[in-house]
Amino acid sequence: MDVATTEAIRRSAFVDHGPEVPLVVADDGPLADLTFAVKDLIDVAGFRSAWGNPDRLEEAGPALASAPAVVVPLAAGAALIGKTHTDELACGMFGMNPHFGTPINPRAPLRAPGGSSSGSAVAVAAGFCDFAIGTDTGGSVRVPASFCGVFGLRTTYGRVSASGVMAMAPSFDTVGWLARDPGTLRRVAEAYFGAPAAPPKPQRLLLARDAFDIPEPAIAAALLPIARALGPAAEVVLYAEGVEHWLDTFRPLQLHDLYTTLGAFARTPGRRLSQAVAERIDLAASVDPAAVARATPRREALTDRLLDLLGDDGVLVIPTAHDLPPLRSAGVSAQVAFREKTLALTAVASLTRLPQLAIPAATVDGCPVGLSLIGPPRSELALLAFAEAIAAGRAAP
Repeated sequence: MDVATTEAIRRSAFVDHGPEVPLVVADDGPLADLTFAVKDLIDVAGFRSAWGNPDRLEEAGPALASAPAVVVPLAAGAALIGKTHTDELACGMFGMNPHFGTPINPRAPLRAPGGSSSGSAVAVAAGFCDFAIGTDTGGSVRVPASFCGVFGLRTTYGRVSASGVMAMAPSFDTVGWLARDPGTLRRVAEAYFGAPAAPPKPQRLLLARDAFDIPEPAIAAALLPIARALGPAAEVVLYAEGVEHWLDTFRPLQLHDLYTTLGAFARTPGRRLSQAVAERIDLAASVDPAAVARATPRREALTDRLLDLLGDDGVLVIPTAHDLPPLRSAGVSAQVAFREKTLALTAVASLTRLPQLAIPAATVDGCPVGLSLIGPPRSELALLAFAEAIAAGRAAP
């Protein structure tokens, strides 16, 4: 990329109200050679968090303390170089923010970068930092990782503290990370979780064959042979209850959470909201309590079935998104249609609270396309070891 293009991408990825010089807390540590960025939903001491909304930027004071999710890499010696743009109130899958602009996807400049951890994915893909911290509720780390051609890890629900992080849907919200290679993600994960006492055990591959019926034909044709080449795998049925059953379980629970946490902020008289977010809040306000009551036990039943399928050593292989990134010019209705199809894939780990690693797998029409690995609870390091073996061309552990 030329200098002007690089600078345009940089300006599109980072907010103006973040650190202007690298923030370093520890002179040495296991991450002392790495730089990182933080999604602008997450508190960094001394700086504001806008949550992708101009009113929030005006109203918010500087954070008094950094979120624990930020303290860990700082204490490990990593240098924080900035805060990154997000979809407004994290309510988006594409990174399109009419208030602050849409980050430029370095791998497909005419297409969306993915969201809501849009700036984080762009900053990593463009090489501005070694890793970035994002959040993931219904795909907000995994989708931008796929769209920008980087690795993205949604961690096990509750394993990384969400204190100091904007709550969007607290029963789904997780902290996650993005990097250009799985080795860097493993180092970051070890800073949070500690190094494993023993090498990860061999993995039992499970290919969710019906999940590959969801993407567009060109995407499925590109991904399925790659998935099968990962190693011997048992083909399993993921959507035994039907895709709509998963979606009908996810939607009311996530929307109920959204309105409970952000409804008062969004409904403040005179609040500046984009059309897409205003419509999302209206939809959340209208959720039938009976639908929430029906969905709650269904979530636990789906979780139990998937946990039984995975055991303690299973890795489920699915596509990350159903199609190429939409064009930056896509309207709200097109965004909604896209989101519903990809949500059928991303809702799996979200509902079951499991870790999921999105990995770059193919290129279709010049755009990155990703595969995903879902593992049992707290299997992040095993998933990353598996991805490292794949990247090195070795047999999976």
